[in-house]
Amino acid sequence: MNILVVIDQYDGANNGTTITIGLGKKTKVNDQIYYLFRDKFFNRFNHIHCPSKLIADELSKHGYTAKLHVISNGIEPDWVYNRAEKPEELKDKIVITMVGRLSAEKRQDLLIEASKKSKYSNKIQLVFAGNGPMKKQYTKMGEKLANKPIMDFFKKEDLKKLLSYTDLYVHTSDAEIEAISCIEAIATGLVPVIAKSTQSATKQFALDERSLFEAGNTEELKNKIDYWLDNAEEKQKMEKEYAKFAENFKIENSIHKMEEMFKEEIAERKA
Repeated sequence: MNILVVIDQYDGANNGTTITIGLGKKTKVNDQIYYLFRDKFFNRFNHIHCPSKLIADELSKHGYTAKLHVISNGIEPDWVYNRAEKPEELKDKIVITMVGRLSAEKRQDLLIEASKKSKYSNKIQLVFAGNGPMKKQYTKMGEKLANKPIMDFFKKEDLKKLLSYTDLYVHTSDAEIEAISCIEAIATGLVPVIAKSTQSATKQFALDERSLFEAGNTEELKNKIDYWLDNAEEKQKMEKEYAKFAENFKIENSIHKMEEMFKEEIAERKA
């Protein structure tokens, strides 16, 4: 059956879905989901778009026979390097931001605990840009911090403004297909600290080990946060490196790769 399938946000056969309902570590359950989607649907196609290498590797491991094309979903061209002054009420604060749904698998609790342990705990202002079922619990946890976390959904322009004066971006999620929000953050010139989870593709955006921490390890997360806050000059240098790296994920690059994938399928059909 020579039909091309393009996967935008691939949750169906990824255990990001089962993590949400508490089954993320149930290997047999996740394997059965992969096999069900493989045999009933995906192996009918010749080409599959995968937003990250993580997903391509999982599909390959589970016997998916189509050609797998790793192509980022891409970020819009207006996400560019942008550093700005903090608003007056945050002038004396260290702003650490994470963008994402407030849910168990995103692990915002790790950032709250790591901030509490940091040598900069009295100055850290956490901002969680998002909403979700864990908001009430995270709000309660945040009451133990010197500065209560800000939790809210930000429209695009407000988010760009927030990221422009953020000091450090942290992404603690245990499960991510790609995490466009992290690419947008580094595109604005933010150095990230990212969970090195086997179930998350976001770790691919770290340029070196200084921006990675063992998933679930608040002590290591605290150490990585403190390292970057201790080394402002190095952080400033790496901000530009990350912004440059993020250019690889601009949507125009993704469109070009998608076009090549379509051309390949068309050529095969003609043959």
